[in-house]
Amino acid sequence: MHNISEFKINKHKYGLTLVEEDMAAKFYRIIQKDREQLGKWCSWANKIRFIDDEKTFIKAARQDCIFILAIIDEQNPIGIIDLHNLDEDKHTCEIGYWLSSEYQGKGIMYNSLQVMNCYAFNFFDIEKLKIISQIKNMKCRHVAERAGFNFKEIKDPFAIYSKEKTDWE
Repeated sequence: MHNISEFKINKHKYGLTLVEEDMAAKFYRIIQKDREQLGKWCSWANKIRFIDDEKTFIKAARQDCIFILAIIDEQNPIGIIDLHNLDEDKHTCEIGYWLSSEYQGKGIMYNSLQVMNCYAFNFFDIEKLKIISQIKNMKCRHVAERAGFNFKEIKDPFAIYSKEKTDWE
C-alpha cells in the first residue's frame, strides 16, 4: 500500500491511498460496527451485509468515481473520500466521505478534504466542488464549513455546499 498523501495530527501520521479490493474486510468491519450511524446518512451502509457486498461496492465505486481514496491510520483503512458525479461540461463534481466513528472529531476528515481539494483543482481540472449532505447530518456539514465550503442552499432533505477553484487558490 503506497500513500499518495500523508498528514500529521498531534504527531500521529494518517494517509490517503487508492482503495483496493483487499481492503473490503476491514471496511466491512467498520460498517458493521457503525451501521446504525452510517445508515442514517448513507443508504449504501444498510445494503452491505457481507464482505462480498463490500467487494462489489468497491469495484463499482472504482468504476463510477473519478477518484476514490481510503483514509488510513498506519496500514488500516478508517474511511473513504471520493470525487463523483462529474459534469465535464461545467467542470464540477461532488465530494463524498465517511469515517469510522472512533476517528471522528480529530481533524482527519478536514485534512482529507484539503488533500482532495488539491487533487480536484490541480489534477482533474475541476472548477467547482460540491458537498451534498443530509440536512440533519451536522457532523458532515460542520466538516464542510470548516474546510471552507460555502453553504449554498437547502434542497430538502439536503444541504448543498460548494467551493470554487478561485476561492481555493
